Amino acid sequence: MGAFFSFIFFFILVILFIGLILVLTVFNKVRDAFRQLKGQTPEQDNNTHINGNVVIDRRDPSQVNKKIIPKDEGEYVDFEEEKSNNE
Repeated sequence: MGAFFSFIFFFILVILFIGLILVLTVFNKVRDAFRQLKGQTPEQDNNTHINGNVVIDRRDPSQVNKKIIPKDEGEYVDFEEEKSNNE
């Protein structure tokens, strides 16, 4: 009877080992695919091409998404709807 339980225990260990190898293989393939995909996409940099000119943004990343024009600059213009000739 002890030999039977030893066989079952050994069989379960083999199944777990094969499952672990399969999971690690899939994980490595997915990781390699993401690395390859990341290598194919252009890195986002602070250089922007506008009309053939290169604009280099030298602000630190915390300032990039903030407004450039201060609130006290500019003027308010009332919106006036155009009247069409059909009216």
